[in-house]
Amino acid sequence: MIKKLFNYYKNPLIKDNIILFSSNLITGIFVFLYHFYMGRFLGPANYSIIGAILSIAYIFNIPLTTIQTGIAKFVANFKTKNKFNEISYLFKSSLKRLFGYGLIILFLFLIFSKFIADYLKIDILSLIILAPFIIFILLVPVIRGMLQGLQKFKDFGINLISEGVSKFFLGILFVVIGFSVNGAISAITLSFIIAFFIGFFPLKKLMAKKLKKFNTKEIYKYSTPVLLMLIGLTALYTIDIILVKHFFKDIEAGQYVAISTLAKILFFGSYSITQVMFPKVSELFIMKRPHKHLLYKSLLMMLLVLIPAILIYFLFSKFIINIVYGEAYLDVANLLGWFAVIMGLFSLIYTIAFYNLSINKTKFLIILILFNLLEIILINIFHNTLTQIIIILIIIMSLLFIIIFLQTMLAKDDKIIYNNTRV
Repeated sequence: MIKKLFNYYKNPLIKDNIILFSSNLITGIFVFLYHFYMGRFLGPANYSIIGAILSIAYIFNIPLTTIQTGIAKFVANFKTKNKFNEISYLFKSSLKRLFGYGLIILFLFLIFSKFIADYLKIDILSLIILAPFIIFILLVPVIRGMLQGLQKFKDFGINLISEGVSKFFLGILFVVIGFSVNGAISAITLSFIIAFFIGFFPLKKLMAKKLKKFNTKEIYKYSTPVLLMLIGLTALYTIDIILVKHFFKDIEAGQYVAISTLAKILFFGSYSITQVMFPKVSELFIMKRPHKHLLYKSLLMMLLVLIPAILIYFLFSKFIINIVYGEAYLDVANLLGWFAVIMGLFSLIYTIAFYNLSINKTKFLIILILFNLLEIILINIFHNTLTQIIIILIIIMSLLFIIIFLQTMLAKDDKIIYNNTRV
């Protein structure tokens, strides 16, 4: 029995998922503690500012995942062909180019910061403190894309943990010193800077390799659908917070941020499954081997995580909110379980989207963008209560999941090889 369990653990999909799941879990715990402290110490009104800032950060997170996904896919392809000199060139050239782009985006962000601050009803200083984050949000994914594509999941996990740990401890330090909301925002910025420098250590050997130039146009061509996909996916769980911050009072917005943050634990807790699946499916696709079974296994693994978590959120919503945020947030306890359902559906959508991208299928992007527009329109029309917002999100996530799941299931596979026979 023990031998059977050991052999089961040796399965690369299971083993790598356990490693990355554990890393994401540890990171999630520290991020959770960060929100636990900030929500209680700052109160609903100030915490709504943290929510708005994080929504902006998630939007800037789009380039992070775009770059990381593109690099991971091409590194996985090069690794299959033992082209490590090309990987070294990709690594160094990407850092140089993206640093330049970061400076340009930073300048534009500072120009429009006054308008953003007025719309969200926050202090412009908070946005200025966030500004350096923009450069490192472009550099960190180069590190993580390399680690993911090379399937160095232990080092990838360490990098994720360093971000969560530094955000938590620095956030508490700065708030205790007396920097309040701006101290919490400073911790977000510094956590990415720290993760960037820590990520260099496991890639030292790669940096020492001789460079071999190649045409990088294919990478940027591939990045376009990645960017569109991530804009669509990120918008699904950030637009609502920005609109709630604009339409509702600060206390209500802060309460909404609280249940949204708690529900997002489900997504970030199961996110590692998608991260492991992506390079493995990409590799099988390049080798013309069967790969759809990895999607089914990944979705099943996600359901095993999501369903118990959703039930807990429904059964113990008041207890969870009271323990984490306190009585000031209990008015929205009845919405927590439903928000968990929303994020559970989003997690499944996210995995299916990445599977399609790993095999170069992009038709689902049109559907994704249309649902983003639908979300914006509906929330702008119906925003009398927070319950209306939740109902809109449930409808949107349910329909989107059904449509892209059926689209993926019914899609014809490209020619693949079974037992060395092309079919």
